[in-house]
Amino acid sequence: MSLFEFSVCFGQEEISNTPIGIGLLQTNTEFPIPLYKNDNDTVATHILKFKVEKSGITKFITNLKLEPYTIYEGDSYKSGEKNRSMGLVRFPPALKFRVVDSTKTSFKVVTNENLNESFYIKRDSKNAYYTTERQFFDNNCIGCPDSNYNPNWNIFETWERYLKRSEFIIKKNLTIYDKPNGILIFESKDNQFLPFTVTEVDGDWIKLKKGFGREFNFDKSKNYDGWTRWKEGDKTLIEITEHTYE
Repeated sequence: MSLFEFSVCFGQEEISNTPIGIGLLQTNTEFPIPLYKNDNDTVATHILKFKVEKSGITKFITNLKLEPYTIYEGDSYKSGEKNRSMGLVRFPPALKFRVVDSTKTSFKVVTNENLNESFYIKRDSKNAYYTTERQFFDNNCIGCPDSNYNPNWNIFETWERYLKRSEFIIKKNLTIYDKPNGILIFESKDNQFLPFTVTEVDGDWIKLKKGFGREFNFDKSKNYDGWTRWKEGDKTLIEITEHTYE
């Protein structure tokens, strides 16, 4: 069995001035994205464009120093064929921004995580804006019944929606409580691999459940059903694996 993990990870000792925000905005990588410095600007400061190179990868064209939450140029034709030969897929380009604020007309997104540089992406009535990954999948089928396909799509997920649908999370120096700020029921300081899914989010706290299909990583004699902190202020305390492919 071969396993590929597409993951987004944050070290627990990471210190950043970037606000954690309210969620994530994933955009398509086919249509230009105007970026506005101020919400009330009518002329874009920058326009992010995309170009598929001869190799098959997608080039991100901008004068900005672009370092968003997730950026991936996609597999080349060659690496895509190699992945297929291993029973995987050819992985497409990916672009995902941390969202600082969202209104009916725009998203304030972090374009550079290290410099904490932000711009506004304005909503366009011609585009599709989904609130879950499932909505995107349901509508991302050309000619399928009940599918309202729109190639200029975006997915805005709050942290709660994102955490609850991610494959699993892990945490160093794990402590689990019976409720937020409650009684300690489990503690691990040896950083053993304990993959959890998230079933509830309450502010800085998440409720944990042993990852489906990964129960063998856990000691059957111990109770893991409880709550742990996933963030403190703007500091993320967990590592997130969004998808796995096997």
